[in-house]
Amino acid sequence: IDAIAVNPRLALALKQIRHAVQNAAKMVLGLDTFDGARFELNKGLNQNFAVTHNVSMGSAASPPSYEFGANVGDEKMLLASRIDHSGRLTGRYQHQLTPGVALRGMASVSGERSQDSLQLDLDVKGSHNYSGLRYMSGGVLMATYMQSLTPYLSMGSEFFYHHGRCITGLHGALKYGTPERVFSAKAGSFGNVEMTYAHKVNEKVSFATEMQYYHSQVCSFGIGGEFRLRHATYKGLVTSDCTVSATLEEKVVPGIASFILSGQINHKKKDYKFGFGLNLGAA
Repeated sequence: IDAIAVNPRLALALKQIRHAVQNAAKMVLGLDTFDGARFELNKGLNQNFAVTHNVSMGSAASPPSYEFGANVGDEKMLLASRIDHSGRLTGRYQHQLTPGVALRGMASVSGERSQDSLQLDLDVKGSHNYSGLRYMSGGVLMATYMQSLTPYLSMGSEFFYHHGRCITGLHGALKYGTPERVFSAKAGSFGNVEMTYAHKVNEKVSFATEMQYYHSQVCSFGIGGEFRLRHATYKGLVTSDCTVSATLEEKVVPGIASFILSGQINHKKKDYKFGFGLNLGAA
């Protein structure tokens, strides 16, 4: 666990392992909270090419920023890039080589070499299984395999190796899912145990909860809900550290403009955030 705490790349690798088996819960619990005002403009120049402009007015905790993005792609390939006012450039590449084989890559370059990153993925999906390979800058190698045992139950494992620190780890994962309910659990060789549960009440209402335990050091949990109205989506989340978060996205003109409200409060830490945003050209 100490190795994880001092190594951000290894922490990111473990976070991505967790997301691989928790997507159903993350759809509900993943709130896009922000502080201050922000505006986003999406402009499609043709069927395969689009540009984006993101402006953040800043707040007491973060300075103003501007980000320009360009996306090009078709049914099999996607190339997306973004650059901000400080010169930080990020890029993402995805190519569907065959119906079951996909190649993905992400890279980031900035003025500080220590923050540069590279990630390469190869995903192979069969009719009843999934396998993947991943390389992350800093010498992190990961291999994943998931197998469907029944139409609802899947099990798998993931192995990772950190070359720079000579650290190895093994994780076991289990996922049980029906159209209305999804339960996932993961246990690792570092003593970490993580579980999620998502319940789709109907087409408009979903609830989810998650719990994370790290070998007598950290234990946290959260519960949240998502409510889809006719032209709006509301999400709420309460976590064990007394943080309450909520977002509301109102589609003012469906497919063209949406208005976003974001709030986060923690009385214990005296941390308060409120933001509002406007997206133009949103899908």
